Amino acid sequence: MGDRTKPFRYDDSYSESVSLADGRKVSLRLVRPSDRVMLAAGFERLSPESRYARFMTHKPRLSERELTYLTEVDGVDHFAMGAIRKHVMSTDEGVGSARFVRLPDLSDVAEPAVTVADDYQGHGLGTILLQRLIEAAWERDIRWFRSELLAENTASRRMIESLSPEVRFRAGGDGGLIATIPVPEPEQTPTAPGFFVGTPVQKLLAYAARASIRVRPRVTRPPEPPQDT
Repeated sequence: MGDRTKPFRYDDSYSESVSLADGRKVSLRLVRPSDRVMLAAGFERLSPESRYARFMTHKPRLSERELTYLTEVDGVDHFAMGAIRKHVMSTDEGVGSARFVRLPDLSDVAEPAVTVADDYQGHGLGTILLQRLIEAAWERDIRWFRSELLAENTASRRMIESLSPEVRFRAGGDGGLIATIPVPEPEQTPTAPGFFVGTPVQKLLAYAARASIRVRPRVTRPPEPPQDT
């Protein structure tokens, strides 16, 4: 798995304040176990459409097992960053997250996920989170993102297959496609937010955010508990 001895820019000491297109300021930092309550509240504020687009479920809340999985991360094989709106007179608000989980059998491949609260969508937060996620992935030796895409009709399948000739496809379950997408190298591009606009990974997550295509979460949600025998 990932090298835990390397120094990382995006580690537990990382903190950054960013400005969105509408002027609101948001703080970025890595997710902590103490974020359980904030994450649970953020999930409950998501619209049914946003919940389904990210988790493929319409359930009203996250389970305790899911909250543990999503907040108790090691920062190397399971990396998670949170976007927080700080309030002086009220509780801080979780407004977005970006994470990847390294595949156990492929050390340079991970499944990515970016989630933005409905009232923060369309203001550049998703772009900022994706940029930081790509940079964190590169410093942890992730070179490919993999997603299982549900090609529910001919139009969505064409959209998936048109992402880029660089994207590798193979058949997945239920008629879907597993896409393996190159992670753009930050050092080869401008560092301003949006350096990856138009790349396959940006297109994929943008399509998923608009529900133009469905992405089945696999390793970015907790594994099913073992069945009693």
